[in-house]
Amino acid sequence: MLKSANYTEMKQLQSFENVATMNEAIRGFLYTYKHELAPSAINVLKTVSRYACKIVGVAFLKVDTIAKLTESSKRTVQRALKTLELYGVIERKATMREKGGSGHNVYVIRSVDGCVTPDVTAQMSSRERIKSADVPSAEQLKVSSETVIAKTSPSKRINKRINVKNVQLDESYTPSNVPQEFVEATAPFYRSADVIYRLWNRVLIAYKKSAVNRPVEEAEVLSDVIQAFKESVFAMKNGKITSTFNGYFYRVVEAKLAVWKRRENTLYNWLIDQ
Repeated sequence: MLKSANYTEMKQLQSFENVATMNEAIRGFLYTYKHELAPSAINVLKTVSRYACKIVGVAFLKVDTIAKLTESSKRTVQRALKTLELYGVIERKATMREKGGSGHNVYVIRSVDGCVTPDVTAQMSSRERIKSADVPSAEQLKVSSETVIAKTSPSKRINKRINVKNVQLDESYTPSNVPQEFVEATAPFYRSADVIYRLWNRVLIAYKKSAVNRPVEEAEVLSDVIQAFKESVFAMKNGKITSTFNGYFYRVVEAKLAVWKRRENTLYNWLIDQ
């Protein structure tokens, strides 16, 4: 456990090279997940970040202090911090006083994988409002990196370093921790590894929140997750989504996982009664 007020140990927790990098990570997180967060969680994250500049990404704030700064109740702050921990943008570190006993927590801001900054087009997920729209065809959504390469002559291409961050990758670049069945189900609509990865990240957030015991990659559970995506596409095609596609998809996944949790509880209660 960390020792309270030990600067050397705290310095090792630094999570960003500089404040600009931290701010960019927070902007990307909020751009991607803002529609899923309560205003109190957003307010707490922004407040913690303002006090995480001396050791970049590390804030030494008590819950009572955060409550005072955000003009919120202590319970609201605790709930907001728990939500931010669930999303992985904040990590809580416990400390111990020099003379013994628990010290106040330290909050480390983390970069969340799969987030995009506002200047990056995220295809379907970039729409702030989806009223009535048809599902684009695979050709309309296909992303190709050939355009980037074509602008550079062969002679310059040899020595010029490509900025990978700005290259859009098709579904074949999706990380291996995303089940192939999920990639295949989403690829006809999103020819983008980044978008598919962000969709799966929402699945993991809903799964962690649900506390379902069965692995999300298990065939039956994964089948329901894929069905949630199909139902979300159907809802979008029929103009039933009034927020964002990703937010709607997250709520459908959340509902299906809640059913799995109820099944587990029912089975557990039945076994206890035997």
